[in-house]
Amino acid sequence: MTSTLHYFPILGRGEPIRMTLAACNAQYEEAKVDFGSMKDEAGTAASPFGQAPYLDTPEGVRLSQMTAIMKYVAAKHKPLLLGGSEVERAQVDMLLLGIDDLYLKYISCVYQKSLFEEGKVELWKDHFEPESKSARNGGAHLFFLVEALARGKGSFFLGAQPSIADVFFYFALEAFNREQCFGDKLLSQYPSLGPYMAAVAGIDGLAGRLSNPERQVMPFNGNGQG
Repeated sequence: MTSTLHYFPILGRGEPIRMTLAACNAQYEEAKVDFGSMKDEAGTAASPFGQAPYLDTPEGVRLSQMTAIMKYVAAKHKPLLLGGSEVERAQVDMLLLGIDDLYLKYISCVYQKSLFEEGKVELWKDHFEPESKSARNGGAHLFFLVEALARGKGSFFLGAQPSIADVFFYFALEAFNREQCFGDKLLSQYPSLGPYMAAVAGIDGLAGRLSNPERQVMPFNGNGQG
């Protein structure tokens, strides 16, 4: 029996899960979420937090929350993607939280400001411009993640071993690097991210997902922005 991922026909927060499944060479099915039912059933086992994505597991449990699902998939199919020791697993958890903090700043700009130029200028100034790393940014800043990557002294956050933190960070960088967001400005400011993204794209199993024609035409976000 395979897992079933429930989400909308967009990339969004379902895509890092799809990418994790691909990196694990795991078979799964996908079902489209009905928004009305998801909200009507909010707080029940059918819709634990009133939002998607969620995953029906072979064990008969419906899991919600993106990073929890990514961790379950990796634990079941390729545990090394969680880290090879207690310290590395804690590092991966730390990085997932840090990446999500930054990604949610982008999402706020997408849905509240439709990525209009004024919103993008503010987003860059507060959370991407190196000079603002010591300002009040809520711990959400690209500089922190780039430095964490450099400390890994390898192709990935954990050095030579990829993790689900790399999968999520790659997806976030895809969002930031799109023309509707920052475009070439991102890699111009942080050139080390170019080789990093190439390394992540080469993770076994992931290349097929990244080149999937269906993925190429999926909207990035639910409002068509980004």
